[in-house]
Amino acid sequence: TMSTEKKDMRLNRGFWAGLLSFVIAKIAHLLITFALGLFIVVLTGGKLGETAWGFINVIDSPITGIIFLILATSFIYRLITK
Repeated sequence: TMSTEKKDMRLNRGFWAGLLSFVIAKIAHLLITFALGLFIVVLTGGKLGETAWGFINVIDSPITGIIFLILATSFIYRLITK
């Protein structure tokens, strides 16, 4: 008979789990940034005003990216490790 137990697929804590967490967070960051940028362009019809550029500058700033990567990496790390 087949076992219906769900195997625990979590990684051990360490460098490789951290690196995988960072790579997943970076991919998520790129996808979210692309999606928001595309949404702004579609919403404004390509004619970007001062408000749209201000929003783009905030999203595209290095500080926002670093904060997102730190928070997302730590969240993903907690999810995939034991």
